[in-house]
Amino acid sequence: MILKEADPKDSQLTALETYLAAPGVPEATRQQIERELKILRAGIKGERESAYDIDFYSGASKNRIVIHDLRIEHNGRVAQIDHLILNRLLEVYVLETKHFSEGVSINEQGEFSIWFAGKPRGIPSPLEQNERHIAVLQDVFKTLEMPTRLGFRLQPSFESLVLVSKNARIGRPDKFDTCRVLKSDQLERWINKNIDSGSPLLMAKVVSVETLTAIANQLIALHRPITPDYRAKFGIGEEWLRPASLPPALTPPATPETDQAAAETTGDTSASTSKLTTSKLAKALNLKTPELTERLVARGLLELRDGKVYITAEGKAAGGEFRISQKFGPYFLWPENLAV
Repeated sequence: MILKEADPKDSQLTALETYLAAPGVPEATRQQIERELKILRAGIKGERESAYDIDFYSGASKNRIVIHDLRIEHNGRVAQIDHLILNRLLEVYVLETKHFSEGVSINEQGEFSIWFAGKPRGIPSPLEQNERHIAVLQDVFKTLEMPTRLGFRLQPSFESLVLVSKNARIGRPDKFDTCRVLKSDQLERWINKNIDSGSPLLMAKVVSVETLTAIANQLIALHRPITPDYRAKFGIGEEWLRPASLPPALTPPATPETDQAAAETTGDTSASTSKLTTSKLAKALNLKTPELTERLVARGLLELRDGKVYITAEGKAAGGEFRISQKFGPYFLWPENLAV
């Protein structure tokens, strides 16, 4: 049973693509953005590939619950978990997904290296990363409402696994134990083997599907998604985004919002009185209209196509509206409390 799908990352892709396309971004920064974009796309691909294998078995099972893309903050620590599988034995499989397009190697010390452009590059250990996630989860579970047996509070057990693409090349050492690094299509075999080898004591704490669902929903309620601030991360300056060659669609004289502002001053009542045009929202936020437009594009609420600005599905979901004034042309409306 799948209780939570992965959060969409369209806004992150749009933001990176927008900054990458800005003509004022220096070449060194552009290369950093390109690398970030490649990592994000690879991560999305890896998560989707693993999600397919997870959902095929666990998602279809009435005895398991699947949670994709869970971010929990607890006592100053954060766990960003790619996938969770919970079963009625109160086993919690914490799955870290990695997409290694050219393969991964692990040495005798447990150090991971990926191949990039034919050369090895060290990366943080996903096994250690997952152990930190489990440390947070263990503390979180202490705060949840859990079932009891004979007056004792039942406790979950945790399994840490790293999933890689079924087509990935894995270089394994002779001595360091890498059995928890699996190809995604091997996961079901691992889970079944783990259940078959369980002790009678483990079988004694089987809970109902309803109880398991209640536990999973408590975890989902703690989900705290976050959108990366790429502009701050790459130090993108205002002058990089508004060079002299900025497309006319984003300059103040040609924006639909500027025209709509004129429409409002002439008494055009076609706009919703409960929402603000981009120009008025910008004024309320002490921003210039082009700056707010850039932020809306970066958040994925608007998008640029062929030099023109269009509202996205995410923009509509956030309460944005596209309107057309017969006298002054197209414009957008936004909730006055829109977070930008």
